Amino acid sequence: MKSKYFNFATCFILILQLTGRAQSIPYPPSPDWESTPSGHIATGLGLADINNDGWKDLVVANGNDIQRQHLVVYYNNGVGTFPLTPDWQSDDIDYHGHLAVGDINLDGWIDVAVSVYIGESGFNDPGKVKVYYNQGGELEGTPSFESYEYYTFSCALGDADGDGDLDLATTGGEPYGSLYDQGKIFINRNGTFSEYPEWTTSLDFGSLDVDFGDVDQNGFLDVIFSSEETPNYIYLADENGNISTNPAWQSGEASNFINSLEFGFMGSEKYPGIVMTGNNQLGGDGKVRLYDFASGVPSSSTASWTSPPFGYGSGVILSDVNVDGLLDLIYGGWWLPVNIILGNNTGFETSISYTSSTSSVVEAIQIADLDRDGIEIKTDTFNIEGSDISVLYLEKQLVENILSIQFNGKALSRSFYTLVPNKNWLSFKDNLKQGDEVIIEYEFSNDGDMVITNWDSSKGNYIFYNSPQTSVKEPLNNPTEAPVMVIVPNPTSGKFSVNYRLNQREFVEIRISDINGKHVYRTFLDWQIAGLHLVEFDLSDQGRGVYNLILKAGKIIETRKVVVK
Repeated sequence: MKSKYFNFATCFILILQLTGRAQSIPYPPSPDWESTPSGHIATGLGLADINNDGWKDLVVANGNDIQRQHLVVYYNNGVGTFPLTPDWQSDDIDYHGHLAVGDINLDGWIDVAVSVYIGESGFNDPGKVKVYYNQGGELEGTPSFESYEYYTFSCALGDADGDGDLDLATTGGEPYGSLYDQGKIFINRNGTFSEYPEWTTSLDFGSLDVDFGDVDQNGFLDVIFSSEETPNYIYLADENGNISTNPAWQSGEASNFINSLEFGFMGSEKYPGIVMTGNNQLGGDGKVRLYDFASGVPSSSTASWTSPPFGYGSGVILSDVNVDGLLDLIYGGWWLPVNIILGNNTGFETSISYTSSTSSVVEAIQIADLDRDGIEIKTDTFNIEGSDISVLYLEKQLVENILSIQFNGKALSRSFYTLVPNKNWLSFKDNLKQGDEVIIEYEFSNDGDMVITNWDSSKGNYIFYNSPQTSVKEPLNNPTEAPVMVIVPNPTSGKFSVNYRLNQREFVEIRISDINGKHVYRTFLDWQIAGLHLVEFDLSDQGRGVYNLILKAGKIIETRKVVVK
């Protein structure tokens, strides 16, 4: 029998461990990985599993307004590391701005949308937006969708019309020349877009970034624009999911020179908030601003919090880096380090808690568990009350993979909802109504690695690994040397083996589900000794598609995607 003293002591030690973890920032001062610069002017960044092997890859758009260059992909080696030079590059070149990743045509493969800031002749020639569709694990060499010509620096994917697929929002305008234009949304029609947008703002402005988020918490996604010289704007969706072309909110500062934005739920109360980085190249104060929408969305407001001034602000992201349940602020700038300001109950602290030792032209910052060393599985249950809604936000911020969705007790087909990698919202094809129950099982991580693109062509892109490793991992050459699990072959015609290693005697469970969350195979392997193990499977009778395979061994949970051709 355990004594009361033993229980108290155990709990006390656990509290100390959790407290220590909550106070630490897990990133080293210098990056663990830097790509070969190769003259790349890296701008747009996406972290997504392009080849469906279960590991996030790096998608980078090069060019900016400096030189016409390629879109490139660095494939994950299968242990969280990457080659120094890209594995794939597009056949075309452009002045690429920022990009967005997501399964646009709902075929199970991640596609890439990219803004082209300026045209082939430079600033006197407008750019466009284009989409590279994924063709079974590799992006097409030239984009099969291109819009009409206009200036656009950034784009975002989200469900603008609440029909369960991804629409494409873009910025409009060229602020250096004070060439203002409308914000735009291209509506997804059966997996593709029209040459011209179906939604445009009523105002012209000089926007540089755009994103979707449910700012007013009515269950539908709104669209947010940050701007240079002109105000920042929010366009709200009504109770039917229709986004107004007139802004509901604009920033109230006297001068506005904003580069990038990020939406999230702030503080202990999880109120909607937007952070925006100021860039004082053309004017302004060069600070990060936080706009607070805890009490709704007013017609105008000024920032509730600002960072210390730092100059040419650029990339920004929100992430709970110290695992205390509060979102922290990560931001960078041109020829500047990366800074982290920790979150508190109301927003952010006043002082900087982390500064990298680097000085680079930070353009984009993204977070994902690239080496999958912190993956956990969670189930969120939603009981719908009140008015119809389309969007649900998961409790955990860093969502890595959706494993299954149960809608009123039945598995929900993948064609009935959509999402964006590394975001924690899902949007449903049919509105969720009062009395509906939705149960979502998903992977999340408290161990996100930080990736940064640099448009300084003399420097590469950076990865700062969470809990930095003392030695560099090597790519797998022999599947029996898997740290936990490797599937071979993958893709497969149906037959494959699962190779895994146990460090001690464990009870092992393996289950396989289809893309809709329906279990197609489950096995309990009882207690197995430490060492290497191999289990063979055959999914030939299940048909072609993408399947999720989950291995549970004690406290270890590993998930992989299996592609049946």
